[in-house]
Amino acid sequence: MLAEERKPMSQDAVAAEAALTSAESVARPLRILHVTHQYRPALGGSEQHVINISEELARRGHQVEVFTTRSRNYRTWQNELSGQEMLDGVQVRRFSSIERRAYTWRLLDHGYINYRRTRARIYEPLILFGSGPIAPGLFLQLLLRGPQYDVIHVNTLPYAHFWYAALAARLRRASLVATPFLHVKQADIFDVGCFNAALRGADVVMAMTGVERDYMVARGVRPERIVMGGVGLKPQEVIPAERGNWRAELGIPEGAFAVLFLGRRAEYKGLDVLLEAFARRLGADGRTVLLLAGPATPYWEELKKRYQGAAGILDFGQVSDAVKAKLLDACDALVLPSTGESFGIVFVEAWMLGKAVIGARSGAIADMIAEGEDGLLFAPGDVDDLACKLELVRDNAELRRFLGENGNQKAMSRYTVEKVSDGLERVYRTLAARKVSQAR
Repeated sequence: MLAEERKPMSQDAVAAEAALTSAESVARPLRILHVTHQYRPALGGSEQHVINISEELARRGHQVEVFTTRSRNYRTWQNELSGQEMLDGVQVRRFSSIERRAYTWRLLDHGYINYRRTRARIYEPLILFGSGPIAPGLFLQLLLRGPQYDVIHVNTLPYAHFWYAALAARLRRASLVATPFLHVKQADIFDVGCFNAALRGADVVMAMTGVERDYMVARGVRPERIVMGGVGLKPQEVIPAERGNWRAELGIPEGAFAVLFLGRRAEYKGLDVLLEAFARRLGADGRTVLLLAGPATPYWEELKKRYQGAAGILDFGQVSDAVKAKLLDACDALVLPSTGESFGIVFVEAWMLGKAVIGARSGAIADMIAEGEDGLLFAPGDVDDLACKLELVRDNAELRRFLGENGNQKAMSRYTVEKVSDGLERVYRTLAARKVSQAR
């Protein structure tokens, strides 16, 4: 069990305690350690977040290290990347982990099935081992070097490194920040005793949305320790270098209303609802096209058979960042019918280009979109409701402009890498000042 009796850290306390910090401690560069399951060149939502904040804080003159694994594939934890390198000012140390095999997955399934049934903690080691990454060298180095850092920041559940990194930080009495990226609609995976203990033991827990905050409070995390954060983007990487009419290049009919789905085509993303809404109400008249972009999955390969040959669907497959930016620029609205997001970064991407967005009224998405102000929401799984919302934005250019402009203001004021890093830097400095004060 992790030690949990720590002095609370609220958002007000972050500001108040920082104000008491000496000028010397405010000015000096911090020693920061980010711990994550994978790092560049491995890519994903949480991975990109850690990359962005690490590079931005290094750019500001802080000493930033990353402890991670040698894997770029969380399904295998295969050790294929170099052990150590400097990437854009960030010192990256990668550790070997136990690779996932068929027996590992069976242990994970056995652990989760029985844990859900009994809530017996005897099954938690099976969940930790099956989830991985199990990297003994990473844990050992945290124990040896943890006190050297002003702050340790561990990211991304439901992976095992989150628990043992938090344990090492507590054993060495290091200042700990935790960002779990919870999918609150998948509590059967995330709601595990050891994961909740790791969250309760952190000095500060960063919540992406109010829904995530409420989830953690319900599991014993003190509200005063939770600080609202977010995922930041670099506008220059989202917005094409040249804004223009990309429709001819992308094969989008001029004058058509273009709806974009962008993301991994997993079952929880709601693609079945979107495709049925499009086929039933929007695709037949030739006024609307549906643009699909993102990695395929076995689920998608089966689903698309139902709609092969349907008019108005343009499938771009997995696209480069440059093509993604052009698709966002060319579309009229972005829709994400997902019910399992921890944040919804594609909405921020669309907002940065002034686009209207539509999402499912579920979990983090319902908290992220201010309905009627910067986007529209529909009842999860309701094909007719989604079709109505799509028709509403298609037939009302003024509404699209209003939603897009408000979304753009929100994205630029809250969800850039610079803004998110500002908030983290304040938290880190406050914890560093507390550490100095306690040492005296």
